Amino acid sequence: MKNRYLIITILILIPGLGSAQNYERFSSEEIKVKLTEEAEAESQLTVNRAVKTHLQNDKAYGDTLYYQDFANQIPSGWSVINQAGNSNNWIWSNSAPGGQYSTNVASINSTTASNGFMSLPADLYNTPFPPGGPGSMDTWFNSPVIPITPKGSVLLKWQQSFNYCCASGDELVVEVSSNNFSWTTYDAISGREANTSVPNPSSAAAEQISINVSAQLANQTTVYVRFRMSGASHYYWMIDDFAIVEGASDAMEVVDWSINFSDTTINPIHSIVPQLLIGPLTFDGALFNAGSNTQTAVGLGVEVVQDSTYFGGIGSGLVYISSTFIGIPVPTLQRDVVRVGPYLNIGGGYYRAIFRAFSNSTNQNPSAAIGTQSFIVSDTVLAKELGPYIGDAGPGNYFGGGNDGDRWGSLMTVGNNSLAGNSVLATSVSILVANITTNDGAQIQPRVWKWEDSASSIANAIVSPPIGSNPFSTTIDTSMFGNWITLPLFPPANLVPGTQYVVGWEQTGGAALGAAFTAARSRVWEAKQTDFSNFFYANGASPRWGWVAQLAAVRLNFGNLVIGLDKEDDTKVVFSVSPNPNKGLFNVNITSRVAANYAMSVRNMLGQIVYNDNLSVSGSKAQALDLTNVEKGIYFVTLENGSERFVKKIIIN
Repeated sequence: MKNRYLIITILILIPGLGSAQNYERFSSEEIKVKLTEEAEAESQLTVNRAVKTHLQNDKAYGDTLYYQDFANQIPSGWSVINQAGNSNNWIWSNSAPGGQYSTNVASINSTTASNGFMSLPADLYNTPFPPGGPGSMDTWFNSPVIPITPKGSVLLKWQQSFNYCCASGDELVVEVSSNNFSWTTYDAISGREANTSVPNPSSAAAEQISINVSAQLANQTTVYVRFRMSGASHYYWMIDDFAIVEGASDAMEVVDWSINFSDTTINPIHSIVPQLLIGPLTFDGALFNAGSNTQTAVGLGVEVVQDSTYFGGIGSGLVYISSTFIGIPVPTLQRDVVRVGPYLNIGGGYYRAIFRAFSNSTNQNPSAAIGTQSFIVSDTVLAKELGPYIGDAGPGNYFGGGNDGDRWGSLMTVGNNSLAGNSVLATSVSILVANITTNDGAQIQPRVWKWEDSASSIANAIVSPPIGSNPFSTTIDTSMFGNWITLPLFPPANLVPGTQYVVGWEQTGGAALGAAFTAARSRVWEAKQTDFSNFFYANGASPRWGWVAQLAAVRLNFGNLVIGLDKEDDTKVVFSVSPNPNKGLFNVNITSRVAANYAMSVRNMLGQIVYNDNLSVSGSKAQALDLTNVEKGIYFVTLENGSERFVKKIIIN
């Protein structure tokens, strides 16, 4: 992300909403107008707000300049080139790709699939494995010269279905040229990792791709295009319904966005943050002028909506709205990062942050000007992921992994804390076990390592020994597949607010029997994460730490935090239960401002006591309970001392 502008900022922050409530009635275009008007009032900035008239340009947006549906054969003039010196070429096809690993893959479900499409059946070419092992693809299919009407904005569009193996360095790209000599390469698969089927299932509608190639083809009269796969040895790539399309004249887009829960060198993007660990939020949006016209009065608007309270009550709706303007004109194809905020005093609940790019022109592609990110302000949970969960993540997925001693960690930031003073108490790590047969029999222990931000390497940044662990291993069995498990930290780990930690697990046994532990994978949220924020340690022939893009479903739970305390709250006791729901393993977390003795009991729906104990509390205390022997259902945890009584409902499933 480049040039950051903080020129003009307007702010309406009213937890009671006040005039901000009125914005809920407005469209995104009306909000854009109001934000600009208020900025003008505050800064006395005079902005020309006349909407431009584009006549034929407006009408031409989306017009097709060239179209090819690959009907019945490789089209005349198109050619197939092979750099590998073999016969593993792109072909015209009207059937599924086939091959030993793609037996059940369907043919592309594109608009004109019935009359054929271009296909690279890599699996088929390597079935069975040829002598010396599978051969890598290095082939492309190339268009002839394509004459087009010169346009200021040009897009490539096509439909596709693909999967590839086995390295992130493998290339599935589209390349463009205006002269058949100087070529520019674009990623054709949106950064997807190896072994990722798109679409999934393969019989679903083909993926629709659109790439802005105006930097190379704006105002050109000739186009050359080629699709290339290099390096991959397996699976397939199918392409159909290729078009060159006129782009927009006025189209400000928000192409990337994030909520900053901290301001460190590496900012992991959190999905769940405890209320008492959350600091001021800032919002970054990458704005891109995808149109051919220079844009003025460009800015980023952010709205935060509380959809519900943490415990399921009706949310407050719009709780924050603010905007930042770029004070200079933005030429075509320029990308700038704009920051909005800070947003303070956030209550518990389920939220959406809505990012809007705007300018003083009517946007011809308004859907691309909006981005949304959800987050949860919780009581005791810190996490970077949410569902849907697709596939698995763990050291066994990487070269050298699959051993006892393998480790996995996710970088998290522990924010400020107003209750616990100089430290917060991490009591357990929760992991969503992947539904993978190789998990059966794996033994794991929770781990929390301190992150040293100034270190020169990942190996030095992840400080050993861990500051949070458990000497007792948990053995994974099939009953845990697809379920969250919570691994207590013994003793609980004192963490320093404002510090970063790596949270995960270590496999301590089971590899000799073929077990290799992996957690569920959060594919949607991993796309939001920054580089160098997820790590694995392969305890193979060359033990080492490395960073990965995969995001495992791992959460850190705290014992001395509670949601919903206001500054004027004089409650002497903070009492929480985590995780909830659970499978009978959970922590009762108590913080008392004065020393006190309590009787603790757990009762079922009939009022029968299934557990009781006496506790002495001075400061913070975490009590681990094991009720795996009771029936599934609703239970009540009670804490009382004669003058005070606290009750928490839990669900054991």
